Amino acid sequence: PMYFLLSHLAIVDISYASNNVPKMLENFLNKKKTISFVPCIMQTFLYMAFAHTECLILVMMSYDRYVAICHPLHYSVIMSWRVCTVLAATSWACGSLLALVHVVLILRLPFCGPREINH
Repeated sequence: PMYFLLSHLAIVDISYASNNVPKMLENFLNKKKTISFVPCIMQTFLYMAFAHTECLILVMMSYDRYVAICHPLHYSVIMSWRVCTVLAATSWACGSLLALVHVVLILRLPFCGPREINH
């Protein structure tokens, strides 16, 4: 189970780190450092979703270590592959749901003009 959780954490970390890189590289090359509305909202959603998912996977990993240290004889029963899969799927779903809530609240803010946000 530990390597299963580490693989999910690695996927989240790679996605989390590479979310902003394309726009950042474009900003280094262009004088005009703006981002249109939809890509800005999408980038914000992905950034928040990966951040929330990373925190939830770290919580799941800490629970895994707690069970391994405090209940070593029951570890294989408590942290079965089914439980690990359900916990991983739940962390991805809850991370995306929390990010969706944040983005919906951001969309309620009034933006004026051509709906461009200076990046």
